[in-house]
Amino acid sequence: MTRRFSALAAAVVCAGVCAGPASAATSHASTATQLCSKVSASSVSSIVGYKVPAAVGETLTNKPTKANDDIGDADLYCAFGAQKSLASLKKSVGLSVETLTRAPSAAEFKKLLEKAHAIPGLKVKLAPYPGLGSEAFLLTFSEAGITSETLAVGSGTKLYAASVDTGTSTSKLASLVKLAEKL
Repeated sequence: MTRRFSALAAAVVCAGVCAGPASAATSHASTATQLCSKVSASSVSSIVGYKVPAAVGETLTNKPTKANDDIGDADLYCAFGAQKSLASLKKSVGLSVETLTRAPSAAEFKKLLEKAHAIPGLKVKLAPYPGLGSEAFLLTFSEAGITSETLAVGSGTKLYAASVDTGTSTSKLASLVKLAEKL
């Protein structure tokens, strides 16, 4: 499974909000996994109500281009659980933090989320999510019988996100975003 598929089809994080053809996974997986260890599997498990393994990390970078509204990013993505099949995605949790080259406006933030998740066959519902003190959107994804949700929160040049199967409440998603802020 490619990183792009697992992040989007499974709604595993807002990772790649600015993603496009310029996306490149770095070869620093061990460094990314070490960064992900700032959030323990037990803290994630206590929120979602089932056991998850330690995170495996990955980093992605995108240079600013006209296609991504001149907003580049560096993304740390932490996957708690296997993402090798659609069935395994149901017990997978994703956390991410993106550092953007500039802070997007609320309208740009929404547009970037819509662009990044415009993939054939992937059904996406995007709705504002109030009450977190920053611009936030709840994204619901469905494909091949799997439905997942991502809560993405923007704060200046940082975007934090958490993704889970839709059986998890939005208040738990918000708690997971708080964990993403530790990355």
